[in-house]
Amino acid sequence: MERAEILRQNGYDFLWIRDGSGKPDLWMWDVPTEVRAQKQIADQAWGEVLVAGYGLGLVQKLLLENPKVTRVVTCEIEPEVLEANKKRYGKLWGEVVLGDFYRFSSQKKFDCVIGDIWLDIMPEYLGDYLAFRKKAKRLVKKGGKILGWGLDYFEYKLKNLKGGENELRN
Repeated sequence: MERAEILRQNGYDFLWIRDGSGKPDLWMWDVPTEVRAQKQIADQAWGEVLVAGYGLGLVQKLLLENPKVTRVVTCEIEPEVLEANKKRYGKLWGEVVLGDFYRFSSQKKFDCVIGDIWLDIMPEYLGDYLAFRKKAKRLVKKGGKILGWGLDYFEYKLKNLKGGENELRN
């Protein structure tokens, strides 16, 4: 298995990525519940959209189908993910910048910033979500929107955490 590979099973695609030790992690899949979740995110977007992480390109494809979206730019840190997608689908959706979302800089701000770069929607990933939110706030226009998988869950957990975000920073 390559570092990143898209395998098809029962009519669905699964993106596997090997970590530094060679152990494969299931990164993303296109099962119906995932498609619905990504479509809900894409349907809320408009204008120029920045996406953190490419995955299977699912949200990018759905964004390009949204008539309110004029441009889709994605930051992807793993070149192997992009290669696996090109191999599987023959192309990438939208513009892609190879690099770390957290180091991405742009003079131009975006109407929407979308993230899905944490491993799961569990309390232990609140810190990852906060880092994404902080960076996204610097890249989104005034009046723009930050969207993402699990965003409502993370915001709920933050509001109900004793001490809120400050506790996570300590």
